[in-house]
Amino acid sequence: MVSHGFVLPTRGVVLSSDDSLEQAARVQSEVIGLARRAEALGFDGVWAGDSVLAKPRLEPLSTLAAVAGATESVTLGTAVYLPQLRNPVHVAHQTATVDLVSGGRLALGVGVGVGAGVATEHDQLDIPYDRRGAVLDEGLEIVEGLWGDEPVSVDGEFFELSDADVGIRPCGSPPPVYVASATFDPRDGFPARIRDRIAARGDGWLPIGMSPEMYAAGIERARDIVDDAGRDAAGFDAAYYQDVVIAETEAAAIEQARGFLDRYYPSWGELSDDDIRRRGAFGPPSVVADHLERYADAGVETFVTRFTATDQREQLRRFADIVA
Repeated sequence: MVSHGFVLPTRGVVLSSDDSLEQAARVQSEVIGLARRAEALGFDGVWAGDSVLAKPRLEPLSTLAAVAGATESVTLGTAVYLPQLRNPVHVAHQTATVDLVSGGRLALGVGVGVGAGVATEHDQLDIPYDRRGAVLDEGLEIVEGLWGDEPVSVDGEFFELSDADVGIRPCGSPPPVYVASATFDPRDGFPARIRDRIAARGDGWLPIGMSPEMYAAGIERARDIVDDAGRDAAGFDAAYYQDVVIAETEAAAIEQARGFLDRYYPSWGELSDDDIRRRGAFGPPSVVADHLERYADAGVETFVTRFTATDQREQLRRFADIVA
């Protein structure tokens, strides 16, 4: 059974206005309101992206806590969260809180981020950019320890703790951790850091920008990694992050996506049509439906969809019609 998640426009509300009152109104209508709408339309999850300085947006865990109070059953996911930008004690405290207030609905897609803006962000937060993967992994180990029943003591490369305990625990099982990855060809093997992260704590894989053939090979290999690590691969979720624009023609959809991505990522420079196509599905409903079918056939179980268009409500409605 394929599930569908909607990426909330938590950066869009920041880009749309510099006026705090207008932003507050947009948060209510375009974040909280669209989360409710997505649930009513049958979406299985709502997801929030992350950045502190590189791509300013609403803080994801605070946002998901607010969404928890406005929804009843949807998964509340991060796509993707950058834990290494925070102290892991704070991460454990916040994530456990969100999981508790939502009744156990939190899912954590985690990654490291890439690009010049992300490098500057890490520098300004005094996080070594070239070691961000190692910081992430050490931090995740601490977070998982703090989610447990015993106080945590650590004498690590980046963090030191002595009998630390945040005092609260996630609701029931710990939130699943999805290992995010940018584009690479998994048919040639996984990068060592991604492979080790999946082996140690991955409950799912969340890549972007892969052909169906690449994805099929990658999810098979990811489950082999989990199995080789002595963990149960049966419940390892096959997720996929994608950009989508539904329009009357492919050209119109790609132009909408180009305008959106230019505003979101000004440092990227001009994107070709093929650059955009590799990120997801763009065009009439039949094109999007065919794309979803091909990736489902390749093994995708959870689609995490960002609409790279201005009218989020209309895109949400049209996408729901396709997957209905």
